[in-house]
This record gives sequence, structure tokens and C-alpha cells, in this order.
Amino acid sequence: MIGLIILIIALVVVLAAAPFLLDEKGYVLISFNNTTIEGTIVSFAVLTIAVLVVSYLTYKLVRYLFSIYRNTKHSFFARSQGRKQAAIEQALWSVINDDYAQIEQALSSKVPDQYQDIRLALLAKAALANNQTDKALEYLFDINPEQQLKVAKLWLASGNSSAIESQLRVIAESKKATALELKIYTEVLVQQQHFSALEAFLPRLLRKKVLTNEQWHRVFNAYFASFPVDEVTAKYKQLPKKLHSYAYSAYLTQMAAAGQLSVIENDLIKMVKHEEQHAQLANILSKATTANARKLQTSIQDRLKKDEQNNSLLLALACLANAQGDYDLAARVFDKALNNENKKQYMQQAKLSYEKSAQLDKALVLYK
Repeated sequence: MIGLIILIIALVVVLAAAPFLLDEKGYVLISFNNTTIEGTIVSFAVLTIAVLVVSYLTYKLVRYLFSIYRNTKHSFFARSQGRKQAAIEQALWSVINDDYAQIEQALSSKVPDQYQDIRLALLAKAALANNQTDKALEYLFDINPEQQLKVAKLWLASGNSSAIESQLRVIAESKKATALELKIYTEVLVQQQHFSALEAFLPRLLRKKVLTNEQWHRVFNAYFASFPVDEVTAKYKQLPKKLHSYAYSAYLTQMAAAGQLSVIENDLIKMVKHEEQHAQLANILSKATTANARKLQTSIQDRLKKDEQNNSLLLALACLANAQGDYDLAARVFDKALNNENKKQYMQQAKLSYEKSAQLDKALVLYK
């Protein structure tokens, strides 16, 4: 811009100086419609230079004013963005510290547009933590559809995972499905009690090896619990043989909880013979309700004669005694077997034995 102005001024100066060099005054006539401007070349050159200087100064003034406006606007915008960024950061720190009340306070103001879905997810998580399921669902439904699968765990926690089931099915059935996506889809099927779809999906879960033994146990617990007790054994036998080992513990647990120990008594007796299965046996019997399994009791007691310090078998015997209504025996065994390591898991069984055997003082100790 400055170079162009200098060039124009140089041309005007040459035009102004030319008449003097040629000893001619020179004459300029500008005519436009009915308007006529005339004068010497010198006056025209002076006027042109004045116009160019004024134009340049005006340009500089406008540019300066615009820079002030732009810097002011940028500063205000930067402060606004800083506050929004600080809000989302504070909310994330609150999540880390399980301070859900602080999350709602931090996210009461606006956040950067790219974090809007994260804001809604955090608010939904806070609402679920405060048992405000309806409020959480409102936030979840407002999240961009393309981001819904990223909050699948929140949908599961809300109990309304049907909203993402169709999307998850497409992904889970694809060859590129990740282990996490397969796990979440399994949880959705279990929560929605779509067990026919789960049956068809189980072989793929087995091939992909995405579930731990504990996760398999939870899946099959829910699966067997969905059927009438007289159908559970048939359902177990209908499973592919490769799945039997994963479903076995859940099957036995469900049968024990349904008061069907007589049906699985021989299976449990086999477990008594294997020391590595004693803890699992105790866990199964802790779920037993009513029972008449004298052969199993005899088997456990015979094994204890050889290994009196086997704490897992002692717990199994105590739980079995409770199920058979022999609360005095159960209480005596719990006196010996209950400790700080297993107290939480077997507390309810111990309380039952103490209350039914009129040892309320011991039961009260467990309540504390």
C-alpha cells in the first residue's frame, strides 16, 4: 500500500515538475457530465498529493481502530473460553474425587461446544450417583446420537439400555468389534432379558475370550435365574459343551438358591473331593435356602476329620446346616470358621444361625 502511494506521488511530482522544465505552465481539464474541473498541473499535483496523504492517514486510523476492536473482542472471547474450559476441568476433577454435587455446580455454566456431550454425560453420571434416574435419562437423550455408545455404561446404570441396543447389535456383530463392545452388548442383553439373543451370542463370546470367569458367572447367574426352576437343568444341558465349564458354578448356585440341593447333591459331593473347589462349594452353599442333603453333610464331615483346619469346608458345613435347619450346628461351626477375611461374605448366614439358636448377643456383635 505504501509503495503504491509513493509511486503515485512520484508520478504526480514528475507531472508537476515537467512544465517548469519545459518552460510551460501546463493545463489540466477534467470534465464529467455537466461538471468541469480545470487548473494548472502544479495545483493538480498538490491536490492529488493532499488527497493521497489524507487517504493514507484515514486508512491508518481505520486500521488502528479495527485492531483495537479485534483485540478487545479476542480478549473477551479468550476470557469467556477460559471460564468454559475451567468449568469442564473442574467437573473432571470432581468425577475423579466422586464429588458429584460439585459436578453440577461446575457445569451449571456453559462449556466449549466440543465438550457439550461430555458435559451432559458428566451431569448424567452425577444424577445417577444421586439416584435421580429420570434426570439422568434427560441428559442422556440430549447427547448427540453419534456419541451415544460412548456412554453405554451410563445407559446400563440407568436401567434403560434398550436405547442403545440396536446400535450395539450392529457393532457387536461386526468382525471389528472390540472386547469392550462385546462385553457391553452382553450386559445389555442380560439387562433387557433378551436371553434368546444371548444364547445365540454366547459361542462368539467364547471364541473371542473377552469375559473373565467372574463375568461368565454373572452372565449365567442372570440367565438361569430367568427360567422356572424345573427348566434350569435342561437349559444347562442344552448349552454347547464348551460352555458347560463356564456355566457350571452359576448353575449349581441357582439350583441351591432355589432349594434344589437334592438334584445337585452328587455334583457337590464331587467338589468335596477336590480341595481347590472347596471355596467355590462354600460360596454355592451360602446361597442355599432349604435342603435335605445328608449325604453331602456326611461327606463334608468325613473330609473335615482329615483336615480340621479347612476353613472353606467349615463354612460350607455351616451354610449347609443352616439350609437344613440345624442352626445349633451352624452356630458352633461359625464360631470356629468366621474371621475378618470372610466375615463380610458370610455375615448373613452367621446372623441367621445365631438368631435361630437363641444366641442374640453374637448376632448383635455382627450387626455392629
